Amino acid sequence: MRLLSIVVILGFVALPVLAAPPVAGVYYSYDLPGGTFNAGRFSESWVDPGSHGQIGNTVNAESWDGATLGTEWKLWCASIQTPPVLVSDTRDVNGTGDVTYRTVYSGGHFWLGAAGPWGDEDYSGDLSFFVITTTYMYVANTVLGIRSNVTSYGQIDGYTDCMEYEINNAAFFGTTDMGPLPADFPVFLDEYCSEGVWVRGGWGSATQVAIRIRGECNVGVEPSTWGQIKALYGE
Repeated sequence: MRLLSIVVILGFVALPVLAAPPVAGVYYSYDLPGGTFNAGRFSESWVDPGSHGQIGNTVNAESWDGATLGTEWKLWCASIQTPPVLVSDTRDVNGTGDVTYRTVYSGGHFWLGAAGPWGDEDYSGDLSFFVITTTYMYVANTVLGIRSNVTSYGQIDGYTDCMEYEINNAAFFGTTDMGPLPADFPVFLDEYCSEGVWVRGGWGSATQVAIRIRGECNVGVEPSTWGQIKALYGE
């Protein structure tokens, strides 16, 4: 009887649950056809004295469900490494047109939450590639709008999978020249991921997002462009 009791007890010992790898594929935000996760919001802090395109300016982006930040994904602490490179300037003699820059950032981290469609676990890693192409829209030499495309890349910790993250439309809503950072946007971070050090910057929406999970990736491979990802998956 005593031996039987021991056997029964051992039969109920919990076995460790192994974490599941992310599910390879391309996932789109709800504002794109077939979307399965929320788009987001971002802030970009400015080093003193404060302006766009300065070395050290740092990005902080999170998913936004209309009430809460960061329940599905986060991308933070990438900072400008080198001065932006001018790609094109279409302004006419009256100062009306578009000016586009390509800016390389360094460092940064990403997190994909278990609430998202890519798997049942939380996945995180460091960014090895982060580039923003930004277009400033001018009328009579006055900036009326700023829109960006974001491409980033990193390997998921503990797995051979990598993550490619594309934002096809990031638009600034405001800057601290107009007032303080609203409470429902990601906080300003400095290049060391600390809060409260830099208090100037801008904020806006991160929409039309695509996240691609790729198995057996090789770190350092140039990520796909937004157009290549959409063409590959029939978008």
